[in-house]
Amino acid sequence: MKIIAICGSPRAGNTEFVLKRILTQAEKSGASVELVLLRNKRIEFCNGCLTCDSTGVCNIRDDMQMIYSKLESADLIIFGSPNYFHNVSGMLKNFIDRMHPFYENLKLKDKKIVGVVVGSSGKIKAIEKSIDCIKVVADLLEMSFVGDFYLIAKNPQDTEKNPENIQKINEFAESLIS
Repeated sequence: MKIIAICGSPRAGNTEFVLKRILTQAEKSGASVELVLLRNKRIEFCNGCLTCDSTGVCNIRDDMQMIYSKLESADLIIFGSPNYFHNVSGMLKNFIDRMHPFYENLKLKDKKIVGVVVGSSGKIKAIEKSIDCIKVVADLLEMSFVGDFYLIAKNPQDTEKNPENIQKINEFAESLIS
């Protein structure tokens, strides 16, 4: 199984920790894994030219070109984001906007997708809104949404310092690869 995780966090904190932990557990079970940190990539904004509607290819030349092929070769795609204002981060939303070529060419059809969200407010409704955003991506691209995982954490290292959270992450990772 090939798993790619897309991290939409602008800092190295809880979201990245959760994704790394999931990938580590999956790798122990024999999966091929990769983490893409969007904060380290040059991804331009979609300019709405709609060229991809007719060609199936985005004409903007940036790091998305490399990421497109990684998404196409993955069996499971994990979107991870902190919860910002009841939604995914702007960084992940920009990435999602740039996935428009897959809307027409359906190269991600039937691929599995998972949502991972870390929120700080403790308002489950806010986190559900972020998960809903990822579910919309799955629906539009005809992907198979196979699960979601969320935690409440405020400070950057809250998750890794909490054994209960680590156990929850491990159990979720196990459910993905079993």
